[in-house]
Amino acid sequence: MVHRAAPVAAVVVLAVLVLVLGVVNPVRMSSVRTDALGPDNDETAEQYLDRVGAPVPGDDPQWALVSFSRELTADEVPSVVDGARVSVVYVHVVVDRVQTPLVEVPVPDTRQVVIRSVREAARLVPPGRSERGRAVQTLVRNRLLADCACVAGVLVRSTGNRLVALAGSADIRAVEALPTDAVFGRFAVAPLYPERVGDAVQPDDGPLPPA
Repeated sequence: MVHRAAPVAAVVVLAVLVLVLGVVNPVRMSSVRTDALGPDNDETAEQYLDRVGAPVPGDDPQWALVSFSRELTADEVPSVVDGARVSVVYVHVVVDRVQTPLVEVPVPDTRQVVIRSVREAARLVPPGRSERGRAVQTLVRNRLLADCACVAGVLVRSTGNRLVALAGSADIRAVEALPTDAVFGRFAVAPLYPERVGDAVQPDDGPLPPA
């Protein structure tokens, strides 16, 4: 019995050691990941543009964020991103020193729906939680219903070759693409606003213009 106890004890110690190592250093699941498109909150526009660089040519389709160099009207979008399938339109009403919501408008691949996206965004504006918030909501909705130039960017599905061509447009400020195996719905998106120079922390102390 004495001779058998030592091997058994060694096996028990080894099993406990493996269990402890597994808890301290868990195996990371490579299939669980979160990608993101757009600048970080503390990243300046210049830092983001330097980080993103230029798209890589290729024939495989990719998800990519196209951020515009100026706010576009909805009917301008199809021609600016000609050849790329628009999946989401990012709408943002710019008001000096007033924080306004980013509205995401999912669209099927049809020109008519894309050019109606700004008016559709009016229906999706989140409600305000204070008197000022409700006033901002009213202001934003009214401008969207008037078909303002309020499109900051779009999420597209296109080949690397087409993305390279888009990056050379004067109306496009940045094109950031995900790897070809990225899955829709598993990545976050925050467009680079045309007016953004510094980080994303903007003051909210300006007067509201008439709605």
